[in-house]
Amino acid sequence: MIRKTVAIDEELVNDLDVFARKEHRDFSSALRYALRIGLIAVENPELTIHEIKDIIAAKVDHAMGKISELEINEI
Repeated sequence: MIRKTVAIDEELVNDLDVFARKEHRDFSSALRYALRIGLIAVENPELTIHEIKDIIAAKVDHAMGKISELEINEI
């Protein structure tokens, strides 16, 4: 993992802190998760946020061996 210093608006930090608490995540993991969703959404504007979250969850399930096949385009 690479560490970088970034400047983030205080309101965005507060919003992300609320998101982190609702998702039961620490601030850093919530930031990484929100960035991943945002980047996928920019690259795939036809997908809804719920579809993106389902794809991420399916990839995690596949990586953990909970499902044997994963038939989605690589995101």
